Amino acid sequence: MSENSSTPKRRDVIAGTAAVGVMGLLGGTLLARGAGNLIRPFTVLSHAILSSSLHRGVDAVITTNPLTPSKVLFLATGLAGSLLIGLSAQFPSANVADIQGGLFSTPDEASWILTVYTMATFAGIVLSGPFIRFLSIGRFLTVSAFIFMIAALGCAAAPDIRVMIALRTLQGFAAGGFGPAAFVAVFIVTGGPRLPFGLTMLAFVLLFPGSMGPVIAGFAEDSLGWQMLFLIQAGFGATLALAAWAWVPRQADLDWSALRTDWIAVMLLSVALTTTMLVLSQGTRRFWLEDDFIVWSTALSLGAWAGFLFLVRFSPAPIVSPRLIASRKLGIPIALNLVFRAGLVVTAYLVPQFLAVVQGYRPVELAVLFLWAAIPQLIVLPLVWWLMQLLDMRVVMGFGLGLCVIGTSLVVDGTALVATEQLRATLMIFATGQIMFLAPALVVGATSLKPADLPTASLAFNIATLGGTTLGVALVSHFVTEREKFHSNIITEYVSLYNGLDVDRLATLTAVFSNRLVDDSSAAARAASLLASIVRREAWVLAFNDGFLVVVVVLLIGAMGITAIGRSPPLRSVRAALGEVL
Repeated sequence: MSENSSTPKRRDVIAGTAAVGVMGLLGGTLLARGAGNLIRPFTVLSHAILSSSLHRGVDAVITTNPLTPSKVLFLATGLAGSLLIGLSAQFPSANVADIQGGLFSTPDEASWILTVYTMATFAGIVLSGPFIRFLSIGRFLTVSAFIFMIAALGCAAAPDIRVMIALRTLQGFAAGGFGPAAFVAVFIVTGGPRLPFGLTMLAFVLLFPGSMGPVIAGFAEDSLGWQMLFLIQAGFGATLALAAWAWVPRQADLDWSALRTDWIAVMLLSVALTTTMLVLSQGTRRFWLEDDFIVWSTALSLGAWAGFLFLVRFSPAPIVSPRLIASRKLGIPIALNLVFRAGLVVTAYLVPQFLAVVQGYRPVELAVLFLWAAIPQLIVLPLVWWLMQLLDMRVVMGFGLGLCVIGTSLVVDGTALVATEQLRATLMIFATGQIMFLAPALVVGATSLKPADLPTASLAFNIATLGGTTLGVALVSHFVTEREKFHSNIITEYVSLYNGLDVDRLATLTAVFSNRLVDDSSAAARAASLLASIVRREAWVLAFNDGFLVVVVVLLIGAMGITAIGRSPPLRSVRAALGEVL
């Protein structure tokens, strides 16, 4: 029996709110000085982490870079920006049906609420590089957070779908720069021996919103309505704007020389990415190349990609370094991140859609389930750091992808009876594998970077992070839709009035409805309708099972790619390395 029928909604809201509060309290306590005995093991571990780490192959003299309070606040603001903006992005995705109803729009119109945000985010990522150099990172984050806040307030009061789409475009563009800014903050503050720690925290910040976002969104929308989702976003934006103004360094004057860049290449890359995301997001809904709009968007995307690649190849000062992207140490982790992000379709699409279509779950009921993914990621983070000290990075990455494969494999043979109770183990194992893969992948790909490599690495990593998830959802949603049609046709062939079992079942249902309805023809129609809905439900179950199986295959292919990275030795403490040098 599914949990949505047995658990009172009020108890779910109270339990979820309490869990969110406990996690927030725990996070704040861990950051405070002088933690009590209750969290002493975590405090000791955090001190060990802050001693930072090096690869075994280091042969240069180690110079420590003390962490001042101002640097810590700068890093915390950068990471918090990526975390809160990531959480905000999950809110409309988890509650788009309620937003659609509130704006009296169609599902096709409401889908643009998510599409334009993703498109604008890609444009923001590409343009963030020149703007950060021009404004300085402190001024850039302040302006972006303020714009994000204003757009969120406008979305909460939007009178119709057109205004909502326009404001979501502005909001997505402002949100695009927070990912690259977090990347910059990590390298500025933790550059050198502390960099692996900073990258591990960045990995957690990038993954945690996918698990925690639906939790916050489900409880907030169920208690206070969909407008509250955007008001929470506005609160995030205001907090980040104040923090960036107070704690993030900014230069006194604007750097006009930063605007001397290859703007044609920048615009071409922006157009290429945004139109690609447009095709991926709307392709399934519009039957791909059968729709003229998708055809023209695809042509524009291909033309923009061709122009951008030409400029990168022949420009004397390209905005990205193709040689760096093609390198073994960066290129393979970026490609694996793209594949891994595509695999996150399990939590971003398959599980929520399965429960919504098959079990009729509401967002608040999904919120209760996703707590089983959020809490393990909090708990396992210290374990991941410890394993990275002891084992080759490839081993930790392989173990993480292996857990993702195991978690997904648990539901490849699901039935219509699968509900929250059966999916808890899947989400717990999958969420644990996520952080175990991404943290060492970031360390492997980024610790060897030089300052001149950061623009290319930041751009490639953030594009792969957002693009991988969008690509995965687009392809898997299309695959599941087509497989549902296939299974529906097969099942329908075996449901016939010439089959004795089907006739008996239909007669039994008709008799049941005859006791409630006066007209026998209405009872027969009702019975036939119920039988048809059962056929559709079973077709969807089989289609989702096929989707889970495809993800398993993709993750296994990605696991084989880990071996191509090359030797990636474990980390060790700075204190031990200093002892050898001295």
